[in-house]
Amino acid sequence: MDKTTIATKNSILLLSIIQLRNKLFVIGNYQRGYKWGKKEILELLNDINEYDSNTGLYCLQPIILKPLEGSEKENIKIEENKYSIFIHNEVIDGQQRTTTLFLLLSYLQYHFKITDLDIYTISFTTRIRSGQFLNDKLSFLFEVDVNSISNEELVNKDYNQIEAVNTLWADFIKEHKEFDNVDVYHFFQVNCYIKKWVSYSLTDPSKAEAFILKLLNHVKIIWYSLDNALQNDKVIDVFLNNNKGKIKLTTSELIKALFILKIKNTEIKELAELHTNRFALEWDTIEKKLQDDSLWYFIQPNDSLYKDGTRIDYLFDLILQKDKKQDELFAYRYYESRFNESDNNFDTEWNKVIQLFNKLIDWYNDSELYHYIGFLVNGNILNILSIIELAKGKSKPEINAELNEKIIDHFSKTKVEDGDVINIYDLDNLSFTKYYQETKKVLLLHNIMYYVKTMSNHKFPFELYNKEKWSIEHIIPQNPKAITDFELYKEWFTEQAEYRNDAKKSINENHTNIIKSLKKLNSFVDLELDKDLKEKINELIDSFDDTTHSINNLLLLDSNTNSSLQNESFTKKREKILLFDRNGQSDTNKAVFIPVETLNAFNKTFSTEVQYKHWTAQDGEDYKNAIYERLIDFLPKNNTKTAVINEG
Repeated sequence: MDKTTIATKNSILLLSIIQLRNKLFVIGNYQRGYKWGKKEILELLNDINEYDSNTGLYCLQPIILKPLEGSEKENIKIEENKYSIFIHNEVIDGQQRTTTLFLLLSYLQYHFKITDLDIYTISFTTRIRSGQFLNDKLSFLFEVDVNSISNEELVNKDYNQIEAVNTLWADFIKEHKEFDNVDVYHFFQVNCYIKKWVSYSLTDPSKAEAFILKLLNHVKIIWYSLDNALQNDKVIDVFLNNNKGKIKLTTSELIKALFILKIKNTEIKELAELHTNRFALEWDTIEKKLQDDSLWYFIQPNDSLYKDGTRIDYLFDLILQKDKKQDELFAYRYYESRFNESDNNFDTEWNKVIQLFNKLIDWYNDSELYHYIGFLVNGNILNILSIIELAKGKSKPEINAELNEKIIDHFSKTKVEDGDVINIYDLDNLSFTKYYQETKKVLLLHNIMYYVKTMSNHKFPFELYNKEKWSIEHIIPQNPKAITDFELYKEWFTEQAEYRNDAKKSINENHTNIIKSLKKLNSFVDLELDKDLKEKINELIDSFDDTTHSINNLLLLDSNTNSSLQNESFTKKREKILLFDRNGQSDTNKAVFIPVETLNAFNKTFSTEVQYKHWTAQDGEDYKNAIYERLIDFLPKNNTKTAVINEG
């Protein structure tokens, strides 16, 4: 006895076009209007016409459906299995394809007098006139004379050449003003090119018969049915998420369907079911683990990629070495071509995914590999694909050594300045203004190596580094412009001037006198009136940059904490940092994570003489020396500033 399977939530079926007959597709009010035109319809018609059913599968992109409440079910047969699917469905995604196929089938039925071609129905919940036109008035379009469209238009691929169609449309609207809307215009345009293409390409009855046979029986569409219990208020979310140009269904789910279909097509029923269940379990295990942000941001720190898609897509792209020039369907097209090949080695493709995943998990679980790879990837020095290539045929110690060399090589970067070659990554050369990204990488590695050297059982949180948008913060403020409290301004200026004196290891009487004069004033108005003092202060502020922008005064903080601190004095910053760290949130109740070495800096863990009133120049030197000691294996060994030799 045949066993009937009910299509469940997120199950995928591969239906032929003829299996869409007698269905009702409802287009919701959140859907965009119909937008297909000359390019899309001619490409579809030519693709179907040129497709050879003997070469394998021809599959259109998915339609995502939500069964309507009270809908009846229909049993359909796919291969040797029967499935029960709903007849009446709301189209969450796939309106363009559903509508286009309706237009094509309707014209073929009309033109070739195919009486037994039952066509599905389309209904619009808000654009009522569009639905009425499709179901009741479409025959008006079939009578349009398209002889003014040249045959050359069909083959020259100049898709912007639509003057003839626009002229026909203007004439059509004169007679049918009630149909003058954007949807009907696009119905009209697509129908004109369908009609012209049929008259040009299907003149021979045998060609017409072959085309219709392929369309109905060999062209497939992914039927992706959501559970009937899906709440109505979630439908729009599903639609919007799937229409942000993401790749959830157009890549990984399509690939998943190909693997399942291959299993069912090549193995006996009992083994196919067992193999399918094992494959599905492996797939879900991989996807679930990749949803762990700790693993994900270790290998893929770019927040703009794979944002709403399934993360397993990244593994396919890594295996196929996809680059930026290739579109989001690149991986699917590769696996579709492998699916259609006659050999039986398609399952080796899945084994490659398993092997890659296991390799990444192995690296993730190794403390040194995790931290070195994570730094190279998150520091935008190497991507994970380059590291995979680098690691081929090497043992873990060999990979570790290679990764260390890559960091050393990167930190050997030089630049010519004023006739001298300098090591940018020499700590004395790093600067917030001149070498922001390089400085950030050093601070990042400083924090990462804390975990390598002292906390082998813990991991640096790359997920927080990315998601909380860590950036560089000045320990003592760099800029007084945002300070509106005059007492705070005086405190800021005094702190800066004293830090400057400490750095120079001398007392500048001029600085001391300026500080004394400033302390006597009571407001910004008083300062504005004392033009001589203000000019001296501004000149001195300009000279602060070379000390406040050096690495002695810089550390990493998340964006929420950074914005909360603003231009506070060192003492107030320290108070807030300790409070935020204790509470796990900022004063605006936003979650924060204080990097270990940032906390150590504010606690002056590195300082030889500890006092918490100011951040002194000696504190800065001790802090810089601690960074150097931690990163001594990677940083330039000395300050290389050598004259450029001009040859010739």
